[in-house]
Amino acid sequence: MQAMAYPLRPRAPFHFGVRGVGVEATALTARSDTLFSALCLTLRELYGRDGLEGFLEQFPTAQEPNRDPPLLLSAGLPYAGKVRFFPRPFLPVPGLEDDPTEQKHQKKITLISETVFRAWVGGGDVLQYYERRNLLHSGQVWVTADERAALADRFLDENTGWVRMWTVGDVPRVTVDRVSSSSSVYQAGQVRFAPGAGLYLLVVWRDDGWRDRFWELLQVLGDAGVGGERSSGYGLFTPLKPQPVALPDADGTGRWVTLSSCWPLPGQEGILGPGTAYRLENRRGWMDSPEGRNLRRKSVHMLEPGSVLRTLPGQTTYGGLADVKPDIFTAHPVWRYGLALPVGYGQAMGEQGNG
Repeated sequence: MQAMAYPLRPRAPFHFGVRGVGVEATALTARSDTLFSALCLTLRELYGRDGLEGFLEQFPTAQEPNRDPPLLLSAGLPYAGKVRFFPRPFLPVPGLEDDPTEQKHQKKITLISETVFRAWVGGGDVLQYYERRNLLHSGQVWVTADERAALADRFLDENTGWVRMWTVGDVPRVTVDRVSSSSSVYQAGQVRFAPGAGLYLLVVWRDDGWRDRFWELLQVLGDAGVGGERSSGYGLFTPLKPQPVALPDADGTGRWVTLSSCWPLPGQEGILGPGTAYRLENRRGWMDSPEGRNLRRKSVHMLEPGSVLRTLPGQTTYGGLADVKPDIFTAHPVWRYGLALPVGYGQAMGEQGNG
């Protein structure tokens, strides 16, 4: 499967909301539905409502499941220098399934380098890369020894002696009441990347006619910002030249791992069969449209990136757009992006599902 990686060089911190908490917390990565919504809003600003609706009409929905989408979009994932990171598949690390001494260490891993990812999904020997010292960022990021050495040359924190490619924390903010002029201090979460690190998107193109327009949207979106706290200058980035990335195709394999949030369409329940491992996330939030703001979208449960799922015979597209339009809103449909970006998972079957 041929994909294109679009690096986004940060010009400000990012804030990606976390379910169940306020602005004091943030996620490290940007969900694919968040990115897709931001791109759609930008598309409408540039080409009007008709341009946006013409784009959305190409994506599968529960009512129109057989549409062939022009693109598949991944989550916004980190990169540092030349190393791209992928979501860790939710199955145990191959070769460490029955090692109790390593259980607590491998459970912390959330991101793995592209080299480790390719070995893992391709059925290769991932244990050749597994050393405790190769687990960075408090054990959450797994790299190879060569990658660790290269990252240490560029991202070494002189104060701690640790490799730090990004920081996730919060900063104090203040609001001032317009009537009384009284102030109130609160904490706002932020992700700040070191110079040379940032986020990237993977796009699988099925209609090359949209490539130029997608690049235009990324450039405009970079000046408007993505994620939360944009009124405070967060979320700004500069898109860099895309790079081709060849990934294992899901066709011909029994399973695949998704690099985006996935909302399975009716009839695709078979992807949750034996040998799978997945997590569900309740996606919700507020809609943003010229016809209606400050309305809460309907919530929907989605499979998280890193979920390992089963291949369905004859199926090339998994998931679709979920209808999340509030009941009181009638001006136009409101969609949440839920198409999987599937990568073939070639590890031998045998693990029990733990979804």
